[in-house]
Amino acid sequence: MKKLCVFLWIIFSLLNCSSTIKSSELAREYYNIGNTHYELGNYGKAVIFLRKAMELDEDLKTARFNLSLALLKDGKPEEAENILKSFLEEDPENQSVVEVLAYAYHIQGKEEDAIRIYRQILSSSPENNNARYNLGILFWEIDQLENALHEFRLLIELSPDDLDTLFNMGKLLLELNNPSEALIFLEQYLQEQPVDVEAYLLLAKGYRDMELYDKALDAYSSAISQDEKQAEAWFYSALILLTEIEDPERGLTALAQALDYGFKDLEMITALMESPDLLEKDKVNSLVEQRGLLP
Repeated sequence: MKKLCVFLWIIFSLLNCSSTIKSSELAREYYNIGNTHYELGNYGKAVIFLRKAMELDEDLKTARFNLSLALLKDGKPEEAENILKSFLEEDPENQSVVEVLAYAYHIQGKEEDAIRIYRQILSSSPENNNARYNLGILFWEIDQLENALHEFRLLIELSPDDLDTLFNMGKLLLELNNPSEALIFLEQYLQEQPVDVEAYLLLAKGYRDMELYDKALDAYSSAISQDEKQAEAWFYSALILLTEIEDPERGLTALAQALDYGFKDLEMITALMESPDLLEKDKVNSLVEQRGLLP
């Protein structure tokens, strides 16, 4: 879920362009065909038809803007960037175009440029939640975790029920070694999204970090109820049962399930086998050896 949020299909009414559209019928037909291809996911064809529309009617600004979106989807962010910059030369206050330009920078790995743009947007429009969310994600991606957390906290104040922000707050706080607060956001998120396996895994990790092992097992069980082949949930259930709660029978069963479903993290398998608190060491070693996973 940690991804940039961008609205890549913005109707012309949002562009606030002042000029009047003047286009031939053929240009309009090409434009409509290009839009249809975009909506169908045929981005290369969308680019072709939107270019034709622009060639026939240079004043058809919707075609130019939508072409930039199609180019982004078609893996050509440099071309999209040039179109967006030309748009801003004519209409420098157009926030929709500015936001898409920031996304174009992001796709090219120009994170500092994207961050600069989102900060500019927020300086004039602090209520722009989409820009703030994206700014938080970008800070996260360049490992400025405290800055990311600051932006997400502001988002929570403005939109306390936003699910993406609740999820990301929980995940980010775990990375910042703050499981007690992370659990608050993850539990709130799961009340609204009770089928999200990844959220249950994060919740379980938070409980493990706080040594609340019964609750961690419950969270792993919830993940498994949504995805029976969730190897990670089976493995960490086994780890808890074999080293903390002392239920070796269930622990060995969970470990067998984890290995059968493809758990191959040798670092964690080694940590389990070398744990001084491990129960049934010989049986654990046998299970691992049978599957060719001995460290």
